[in-house]
Amino acid sequence: MTSINHGMPSRQPDENEPRDHTDRDILDFIDQTVTRITDADVNEHLREVLDQAGYRRRIPEAMIGYQRAHGHGGISAVGELAGQRLPASKAVMRLAVNAEYGRSSAGVNATTGTPRRPPAVPAIVHGRSVSRAVSSALDTSTSLAAPRLDLRAMNRSRREETRAMLAELRALLRQCPAGAFGAESSAMVLGRVAALSEALIADRDERAALRLIRAAFPHLAFLGRHPAAFKVRRAYAEAWCELGRYRRAEMLLGRLSADEERVFGSSDPRTALLLAWALVSSDRLREAETRFDALKARLAQSQVTSMPMLWHAQCRYSWLLGQQGLVSESEASYDGVIVNRSHELGPDHADTEDARHSKGKMRVVNGDGPRVITLLQGVADNRARVQGDRHPDTLETLKYLHLARVQAEPRDDRVLDRAIDDLERILHIQDKRHGSRYPTSHDTAEWLGRLLQLQESIRSGEPIPDLRQVPTPDEAQAGLCISAPYGTLTRLPER
Repeated sequence: MTSINHGMPSRQPDENEPRDHTDRDILDFIDQTVTRITDADVNEHLREVLDQAGYRRRIPEAMIGYQRAHGHGGISAVGELAGQRLPASKAVMRLAVNAEYGRSSAGVNATTGTPRRPPAVPAIVHGRSVSRAVSSALDTSTSLAAPRLDLRAMNRSRREETRAMLAELRALLRQCPAGAFGAESSAMVLGRVAALSEALIADRDERAALRLIRAAFPHLAFLGRHPAAFKVRRAYAEAWCELGRYRRAEMLLGRLSADEERVFGSSDPRTALLLAWALVSSDRLREAETRFDALKARLAQSQVTSMPMLWHAQCRYSWLLGQQGLVSESEASYDGVIVNRSHELGPDHADTEDARHSKGKMRVVNGDGPRVITLLQGVADNRARVQGDRHPDTLETLKYLHLARVQAEPRDDRVLDRAIDDLERILHIQDKRHGSRYPTSHDTAEWLGRLLQLQESIRSGEPIPDLRQVPTPDEAQAGLCISAPYGTLTRLPER
């Protein structure tokens, strides 16, 4: 749609910048463990599990010979023998335990010849310390499993308590080997990990979400292509998208969508929405519009889509309209979301405030800030009261409130000086908390550059520069650009 001129050297990554702790992403991990597993991988994994549980006996060669003879991959012959369609890693692990404890694959004790019900893997393999960790992890995840957990609405003490419990859950997940929970409990725990990760992302703490998901990697691989695992993978991709890693997010979501189609016959609408949003965030607006059109048609035909999901999709589509310069259409769409959320969730609910903030921000980036000063002032006050005056959401609304005021009175020195002072303070907090390459940090730096340029132009008597980020539809069609002196244009994703 529009290109951005870069006038400032890119900043160097700092210590707060997220790093990949492994060359394998989460999908590669799953593929290697479940769908492209080798004999050596299985044997090494089993030895690791047995060692962690305190058992150092040699894995029987009979089991190894059996797996070589029958093969395994994804849903395997070994899984069929176990009487269930299990991922190979689980089925082979079960055979290993059977052989280790003197049982044949037929479920008969090799010493006495009497039949015995095969015990579950977690009951046999894991020692007392692992069992305690499993029990504690289940209890902790249950304590955190509030419906629609929203960290944004918590007071400081409750927020700190919840984050301490999240840290405890993360540590406990690392202590529990893959399969320790069993299939049913693994699905339950992963479902809660996904919900907690989404709550962290909504609270602008994507790195905490990534840390929690990484702790659950082994359990994710244990379940394979399971609905609960899909939820975690979706949250994982969303975290990367919110961190500005749009290509990585698009790749992860594309693979997730393909797996959902294999299992369910179609991808999940939430995955489709995140894919469309990754395209919007990377300025591929025409592709995003195509995906949104397909998603809207699909949601209109569905009888099971929840209203919050519809409002969420509409809110993000409203932002796309604004990025295309369709300000009136975008505002009308936002108004519909605000009315519905206010009626169902309450006028002060965090999601309602998100829609109001997004509407105001949309007007500012289109150069029409004077119309939304009152709106943004109300959102800023409410967010400061509920979330605190240093919460990322509060700081973002305060930033766009200042920008709206400057657009209303660009030659007022007091308005401009205060805006510059506050944006410098906001940028310092954002850089310290998230790093200089975090989307909101970069966005603040860009706007601060515009304000400094405006200040210099006023002092030197030069024409006032444009304070818009989005060209009008006519300008976009003519291929005109808007100068951005502080680097790549990035935006705070709308909820």
